[in-house]
Amino acid sequence: MLKIDRHKLLEEELRTYGSILISTMSQKLDCSEETIRRDLKELEAQNKLKRIHGGAFLPEADDKGAPVQLRETFFSEEKKKLAAYAIDHFIHNNDTIFLDCSTTCLALAKEIVQRNLSVTIITNSLRIFDLFSNQFSKVKLIALGGTFRQRSNSFSGYQTTSAISYYLADKCFISNPVVDLDHGLLDNNMNESQVRKAYISQSREHYLIADHTKFSDSADYIITGLDSINMIITDKCLPDIWNEKLQQCSIPIRYC
Repeated sequence: MLKIDRHKLLEEELRTYGSILISTMSQKLDCSEETIRRDLKELEAQNKLKRIHGGAFLPEADDKGAPVQLRETFFSEEKKKLAAYAIDHFIHNNDTIFLDCSTTCLALAKEIVQRNLSVTIITNSLRIFDLFSNQFSKVKLIALGGTFRQRSNSFSGYQTTSAISYYLADKCFISNPVVDLDHGLLDNNMNESQVRKAYISQSREHYLIADHTKFSDSADYIITGLDSINMIITDKCLPDIWNEKLQQCSIPIRYC
C-alpha cells in the first residue's frame, strides 16, 4: 500500500474513533509497526494528530489529553507495580484517600479491591465507580458528582470541587498527565486541574504516583508546584537534573 493511502486510512480511523493503536493499525493495513510509527510521526509533524506511547489520538482545542480508553492500553504492568508499591508502603486499613481519574489510580483502586482493604475512597472517576458495581468490597466509596467529561470518564467542574471541600482525607494519590521541572504538576484540562488541586488542598499527605514518561512531556494548566508533594513514586530512575531538583525541594522519591 502506498504511503499516501496509509495516511488517508489512518486519518479516517482517527476521525471515526478519536484514537488508534499502532498494533491494531499494523494488522489492519498489513504492514510493520515501525511503518505505522513513521506514518504517525509524519502526520504529527503536519499537526493532524498527537502521538502517544503505542498509538495516537486527536487532541481537542481545550483538552490535549489522551482518551482514557487509549491510556488504559499502555504501561499496564508498570501501573500495577506502582499500585502495589503504593499499597505496600503507604496505604493502611481505615485510611481515607482521594484518587484522581487517571488510569494509574484506577490500577490502585483495583489492587485495593483485590486485597480486600478496608479504606474509604473519594473519587471523581467513573471507571473507579464501576469497579464496585458487581462485587462485594470492604471499601467505602464516596462518589463526587459534577459535569461528566467523556475523554477521561470523570466528573469535574464547580460541583466537584465544592463537594471536595467538605472532606479531609488522610492521603491523596495524584497521577496527572505531566510533571514539569520548573512549574510542577501540569494538566491537559483546566477543570481536571482544579479537581486535583482541591484533592491536594483537602488531604494531609500528597503522593504523586506516575510512570517515567510523565516527566518529559508538556501541558497547558498548572495544578501546583512540586513543593506541595510529599512523595513521588515512579517506575524508572529519573535523569540527574530531576534528582537534583527533588533534593532541593526535599521531596523523597521511590522507585518500584
